[in-house]
Amino acid sequence: MAHKLDVTKFKKLLLAERSRLHREREITQRDEADRLAASELADYDNHPADAASDTFERTKDFAIDENHREILERIDEALRKIEEGTYGICDRCGEQINVERLKAIPYATLCIDCQESVERR
Repeated sequence: MAHKLDVTKFKKLLLAERSRLHREREITQRDEADRLAASELADYDNHPADAASDTFERTKDFAIDENHREILERIDEALRKIEEGTYGICDRCGEQINVERLKAIPYATLCIDCQESVERR
């Protein structure tokens, strides 16, 4: 039988990570808005390489924001599981997720074996 997981420290980790990601998203969105405003002002004399750099930066910022959004959703799901008493249980096999894995990725929903199986597909 798996031992009961002490979720207090994981809840603190998840809340801290959620706050950090929200701050990073705000900074990224503010930087993107500033870059867009500056780009619009200078559009009439932009060199094609400058336009390509702007496009690259916007694409990169979008990808980072999308990644942050996905992790925030996973964090919220982990916090919900803590409240329900199901945190640390693999969504696929129902076994306890290794504590070391949760320390590394506190919003993990799969044990390492199931995660590897999913990634092999």
